[in-house]
Formats: sequence, C-alpha cells, structure tokens
Amino acid sequence: MKKLILGSLLISLLIFSSCMKPDVFEPRTSDFSLSQKTVFLRMFGFPGNMDGQFSAPYGVAADQDGNIYVADLGNDRIQKFNSRGEFLLKWGNAGTLQGQFAGPVDIAIDSKGNLWVVDSGNNRIQKFDSNGKFLRQFGEPGTGDGEFNIPMAIDIDSDNNIYILDVGNYRVQIFNSKGQFIREWGSPGTANNELDNPFDIAVDHLKNVYIAEVSLAKIKKFNSKGKFLRAWGEPGFEPGQFFAPFGIAVDPYGYVYVCDSANYRIQKFNSDGEFILTFGKIGGDAMKFGFPFRVSCDNHGKLYVTDLGFMNVKVFEIILR
Repeated sequence: MKKLILGSLLISLLIFSSCMKPDVFEPRTSDFSLSQKTVFLRMFGFPGNMDGQFSAPYGVAADQDGNIYVADLGNDRIQKFNSRGEFLLKWGNAGTLQGQFAGPVDIAIDSKGNLWVVDSGNNRIQKFDSNGKFLRQFGEPGTGDGEFNIPMAIDIDSDNNIYILDVGNYRVQIFNSKGQFIREWGSPGTANNELDNPFDIAVDHLKNVYIAEVSLAKIKKFNSKGKFLRAWGEPGFEPGQFFAPFGIAVDPYGYVYVCDSANYRIQKFNSDGEFILTFGKIGGDAMKFGFPFRVSCDNHGKLYVTDLGFMNVKVFEIILR
C-alpha cells in the first residue's frame, strides 16, 4: 500500500530536483497586482530521516501558536516545528498499532488544537494532541460508511466536522468530532458532479468543499451535502490553467490556493474561481519550487507549501496593500 501511495509522487518528474541542495534564502518579495504582494519568509528541511529532515513531506498544517506540523510520509512520522522552522518533536513509525503509520499523507487541526492524521496505508484516521499523544482512531478498509480505500486528504470545518477524501471510493465522507459517520457523497466519472482522480480537499468558512482533480486539471466546488456548484481549470500553462494540481487550501477569507505542481507555482483564486495571482517557477531560489505539492493556510495570512523537489517546507505571506 505504501508503495502505491509513493507511486503517486510522479518520481520520474522529481529525480533531478530532489538531488539539488537548496540555498540559504533571505526573505524576498514579489509583486503581482497593485493591491497584493507575496513575501517569502523562510524554508526548512532537507532530504533524510534525521530530526528536521524529510522523505516525501506531504500534508502540512499550522496551529494557532504558529507551530508547524508536517506529515513525513516516507519516514512514517509526524514532525512538529516552531514558527521559525526549528525542530521540536516527532512521533510515529511504520506499523499498524495506535500511533504508528503506513503512509501518513495529510493533517488537519481542529479548534481545540488536536491533530487528525490521514493514515492512508492503514485506511484510518488517527487523532493526537499537539504533543503526539494518541487520542482515538476510526476507519478500516472497505466501501461502506466509515470505511476507506486509500484516504488521501482531510479538512475540518468550523463545527469541527471532518471531511475525508476517500479517493479509491471516489467520494467524500463526513464525520463529527468523535469520528462518527454523518454522510458521504461522490461517484466516479468526469461529469461536473462526479470525481475523477481527486487528490486534495479544502473546506471554506461557509462549509463549501473544494476538490482538486489531477487528471482533469480542474477544481470543483460543492456544498457540504455534495451539490455541485461550479468548476474551473483546464490543462495548460496560462493563469487559471493547471498541470497536475495536487494541493488545495482555502484561507479564512474564502480565497483558494492551488498547488499547480507540474507548473511549479501556486495560483490564487476567489471563491468563484476567478484568477487573482500566481507565484513560483522551477528552480532553487526563494520564490521558486522543485515540485510544490501541498499547501495550507493559517489564520494570520501565511501559506505553508511542501516542496517535494527539495524535500522541504516553504513559508510565505500574501500581504494586502
């Protein structure tokens, strides 16, 4: 199962960039409109299995205190850093017991500061406190309610309901804060109200659900009950077009950020899918990426991007002027 998950990395696209040693970067800015600018704040991490190193960093999230949590998939662990990217602690190893993982792919943090981790290879969701203490779990392999077939992404709404993108079953499952099943929706296909190779999920403050579809190069928006609302995107290199959109996040104001991974950039849209700005290109400079994979937003205007090309995390801030 873990090999299957790792295969989705498109390793052939990453070999050349993962071997490059990143520079030490100073903060830089890039202007993209008269009212906004993107500021590079810092990056941390190198390839490896020591503290603060990564082997396929997937999901990333930050808590209210600015601490940063990274799902280090290849090392089957979660790592915690302070707001400056300094290593604090880690937990997890390969296995099926409580607190062990078989490919942790994504993280979400609830209003109480607890972490919910998608343990994809074990087809379950595990809950921990901010210091890695195991609290509960739910899920098992299957196609029924509360069962999973390669869960790949997670987000949590304002009521602490948990949204899981169950990619092998082509559906979204929703649970309450105790892990109890509420509803599911979705079916395989390429129509607007269907899912085709979905890879990431994000939920806004109105409980609208955004799903990144990799093969269709499209973002789809649904309400929390699965009613299709709109879609945008197509294959390409222009603004509003995508080449392998692997990651998606929504900030507290409802703006949508997409990891346009094989175009080596982040794109920002409003909630209707109207393009606002983009930043990034291939390379090792501060505003460049080896392969941006997952993105998350905190409540203070910061973006956190896992870069599989350099096996690190980059932190940005988009400032409104």
